Amino acid sequence: MNNATIEKNPNEIRQRSAAAIKQGKVRRRKEAAFQITVTAITVIFVLLAFISIFLMVFLSLQSQAQFYENIWAIPIPPQWSNYAVAWTDMFQNMINSMITVAIGTVMVVALSAMAGYVFARLEFPLKNFLFMMFLALMMVPGVLTLTPAIKLVQRLHLKNTWWALWLPWVSGGQIMGLYLCRTFIAGQSPALFEAARIDGCTEFQAFYKIAVPLAKPILATLVVMNMISFYGDFIWPLLVIDSNSKQVISVAVQTYSSSTGSTDYGAMIAGFAIATVPLLIMFMFSSRLYIEGITSGAVKA
Repeated sequence: MNNATIEKNPNEIRQRSAAAIKQGKVRRRKEAAFQITVTAITVIFVLLAFISIFLMVFLSLQSQAQFYENIWAIPIPPQWSNYAVAWTDMFQNMINSMITVAIGTVMVVALSAMAGYVFARLEFPLKNFLFMMFLALMMVPGVLTLTPAIKLVQRLHLKNTWWALWLPWVSGGQIMGLYLCRTFIAGQSPALFEAARIDGCTEFQAFYKIAVPLAKPILATLVVMNMISFYGDFIWPLLVIDSNSKQVISVAVQTYSSSTGSTDYGAMIAGFAIATVPLLIMFMFSSRLYIEGITSGAVKA
């Protein structure tokens, strides 16, 4: 009896081991199939996200005749001269965009950081009420303020100057910046600022020696957000800048025409491709801080 039991147990063990191995193989196959499916779907979505970039480069290499004959035809030979034409005709507009966007972004980030520190660390009458009033401005659609803003620019004699870009950009951009900086700085340890005051630091010294270094991620996020917003702004520069020598690239590529007066579509789309390069370079160098900034409030220690 005991011998039969002993003989039976190894059989059961082998059967169970075989079943477990089989289940493991099935599970691994399912996991592999799931990973392959997820990877394939991810690749498809990435290609869909970049399809506009591929299409832009494809169209920028076509000649004027190919545009009118068959826009989807493969550009043979590719018209690389379109990029040379676009660079020559729109170089000044590119420089204008870089100057206006850089100065506007610096102004927004500086004012947002200082205002955020004031609302986060200082106490003054009607502090919460004023902060809520600032946030209420975010609820007003920008299109409703276009006409009053244009009238104000005209009365201040700022039309066709870069101040007509900077002042509205700064006044509108620092609302979100104020909210982000105030929230981020309020989350910093109060002990750091108390120790700084004990050591004799003024409020401004505590601001740029403690608050600003700790707020680098959120400030980098503001830089990226505002540079993208200002660089791609089309309606406002179109309304307030009349001279092409002062116009920014976002408007120049839309209204581009060749010396004959007709639209050179290949050069125009090549101008779009060139205009995206500064933003791509900027994001490559600031992406780490940008991601840290937008995820800084996701996890609490």
